[in-house]
Amino acid sequence: MSAAGLLAPAPAQAGVPPDPEYYPEDKELESAEDDQRSCPGRESEEDTEDASETDLAKHDEEDYVEMKEQMYQDKLASLKRQLQQLQEGTLQEYQKRMKKLDQRYKERIRNAELFLQLETEQAEQNYIKEKKAAVKEFKD
Repeated sequence: MSAAGLLAPAPAQAGVPPDPEYYPEDKELESAEDDQRSCPGRESEEDTEDASETDLAKHDEEDYVEMKEQMYQDKLASLKRQLQQLQEGTLQEYQKRMKKLDQRYKERIRNAELFLQLETEQAEQNYIKEKKAAVKEFKD
């Protein structure tokens, strides 16, 4: 299709009336001000709707802020309660961690004692071997 065909108006079909003119050339369009003057009650209805929407938005925002403040206060109270329990040594998480640390401590002490015992036995055995070797060397 050519560009001229795209821009040309469609041919009128037989038996179909032409499109009505929506905006006659001799009559100017009414401005928004004329429209508002012709419907005096419309302005106050729109203002009321706008005001109620604004009130709803403010109310929703206030509810949101209030809810966030309540969540903040709840979290703050929870943290204060946890701090108090921690200071008293009754916080469950603290007790679990202390139990694990205590178990590790006891295990390390036990391992250190076993290592000391082993080293002491080896030192005594070395002493006995060296003493026997020295006595044997002295006799020879």
